[in-house]
Amino acid sequence: MKSHVRLGLIGFGTVGSGVAKILQRHADEMNRRCGARLQLAVVCDRSLGSRSGAGLPAGARVTRDWKEVVNDPTLDIVIELIGGYEPARTIVEAALSAGKHVVTANKAILSKHWGELFTLANRHRHLLYFEASVGGGIPVIQALNEGLAANRIERVSGILNGTTNYILTRMEEQGEDFAGALKDAQKAGFAEADPTFDVEGIDAAHKIAILASIATGGWVHVQDVYREGISHIEPVDLLMGRERLDSTIKLLGIASWIKSGLEIRVHPALVSRHHPFATVRNEYNAVCVEGDSAGDVILYGKGAGQLPAASAVVSDIIFLARQVVIGTAGEIPYVTYDHSRSPRIVPMEESWYRYYLRLTTTDRPGVLARITGVLARCGVSIASVYQDVKEQHRMSGGVSIVLITHRAREESVQKARHLIDGLTVSRKKMALIRILD
Repeated sequence: MKSHVRLGLIGFGTVGSGVAKILQRHADEMNRRCGARLQLAVVCDRSLGSRSGAGLPAGARVTRDWKEVVNDPTLDIVIELIGGYEPARTIVEAALSAGKHVVTANKAILSKHWGELFTLANRHRHLLYFEASVGGGIPVIQALNEGLAANRIERVSGILNGTTNYILTRMEEQGEDFAGALKDAQKAGFAEADPTFDVEGIDAAHKIAILASIATGGWVHVQDVYREGISHIEPVDLLMGRERLDSTIKLLGIASWIKSGLEIRVHPALVSRHHPFATVRNEYNAVCVEGDSAGDVILYGKGAGQLPAASAVVSDIIFLARQVVIGTAGEIPYVTYDHSRSPRIVPMEESWYRYYLRLTTTDRPGVLARITGVLARCGVSIASVYQDVKEQHRMSGGVSIVLITHRAREESVQKARHLIDGLTVSRKKMALIRILD
C-alpha cells in the first residue's frame, strides 16, 4: 500500500486555490479518509510567478508548463481546473495517456468529447472523475452514477446554472428588468463580463448532457440539446406568473426518457409555487432525479463559488486516492460508456407542453378573435385568457394579452406563433414560455 498520494494541479484560479485551501485546512482529516497522505506536489499556472503568498503548501513546486505536470512520473493524480476547450482537452488526454488518473471540473470538454475521453480512460485503465462539473458543491454525479445505480432513470431535471437563477430571482423579487438584474449579478461576482455562456443556456446544456450521458450509459451530444436562454424574459412575465398562475420562472435543464427516445432541452419554464424548484433562490441549484425504484430524489445546494466547487474536486481526489492507495484504481471504470447505448433524440417539435403566450397588440375590437382563430387553425386550444395584469404594463399604442394553452404539440404552437407575429395587429414578437407539469 502507498503511504503518499502525489497530486499535480493545473490551474490555480478561483477553484484551484480553493482546492489548495481545503487540502491544507483539513489535511489530517483528508489523510485519515484516504488512508495515506495527500501531497500537493506540483502546481501549474501561467500567472503564478512564485509560491510566496500564493497559498500553496510548503514543498509544492510551481511551473508554467502543464507538460511538466502531466509527464512527472512521481504523480498519481492530475487535477485539471483551467476550464475551456483547449488546451484543457489536450491536457486531460495527455495525462490519461501518461498513466495518470484525472480529476476535472470541466463541463465543456466532458459534454463535447464524452465518448472520446471515456474510451481513452477505459483503454488505459485509468479513472476520470468530474463531480465539480455539474452543480458545484452538490454531489449529483456520485448520486446518479453510484447511489441510484439500481434504478432505470426516467427523468433528470434541475436548476443547473446559478447565474441565471440569481438574475431571475432579482427580477421577481426586486421588479428589475433583465439588464438591471444582470448588472447586479456581475457586481455580485455571479456573472462574467460576457454572460452569454450562462444567460443563453449554454452552461446548462453542457450539464444536462453530462447527466443524461451518465443515466443512459452512452453519449448524449451537447449539440442535440434544445437550448433557449432567459434574455427575452420580462418583469411582466414574472408578475403574471405570480399573480395569475401561482408560479415562478426558472431556467431548467430537462432530460426525459419516453417511448420514442430522449427529450432533452434547456429553456425557461413556469414552475408551480408548490414545486420544490420554486423555492430555489439566487445562486443555488437543485436537481431532481426520478428512478423507477427510488422515485424522486432531490439534491439542493450552492451551484457556484470557490469553496463549493473546490469541495467537489477534493471529494473526487479522496475517492480516487483511496483506490490508488490499495492499488485498485482503474480496474473498474468509473463511468460505464457504451457507444451503442446512445439514445434517439426526440426533436423538439415533437414535444407536448402547456404554454404561456404573451402578445402585444393594437387595442381595438376583434383582435383577440383573430388571434384565437389562428391558434384554432393550428390545433392549439386555449385554457384561459388574461389582459393587463396592472395598468402600468399597458404598452404605448398597444395592449398585453396573455393566453394559457392546453397541452399542445410544439410544432403547432411554433407555427401559430409565426403566423400571429405576422398579423398587422401584432406590435411585438410573441413571448412564449413552457409550463412545467
